Amino acid sequence: MSFSEITIIGYLGADPELKYTKNQNAVMTISVGASERIKLSDPKDKKPKTYWHKCRRWGQSAEQNKTFLKKGDKVFIKGHLVYDTWEDKAGRNHKDAVIEIDYLEKMHYENITINLND
Repeated sequence: MSFSEITIIGYLGADPELKYTKNQNAVMTISVGASERIKLSDPKDKKPKTYWHKCRRWGQSAEQNKTFLKKGDKVFIKGHLVYDTWEDKAGRNHKDAVIEIDYLEKMHYENITINLND
């Protein structure tokens, strides 16, 4: 048996993008920035690097989540990693890592969260 799960807490870098497939399935795409942790032993002037993660959600959940999320929101995401492959106009093949969202919470100050799941 194999198992893979990714957990990210970070901030939306842009407003969510909602599109529809040819079969009218909704898909929401978000970009989540998560900074690396700074160790106590690191120099005091060290700035943490931010890593950006492409995430997406499908169906009715995507449509509902789009109305609650905006650029700058802090989110808690659990999901699994998939790889999209595509070919550019020059015929070169590419592979993108995407986190398929299984669970999403919008985090608020004072430890209040909004559960954005079915």
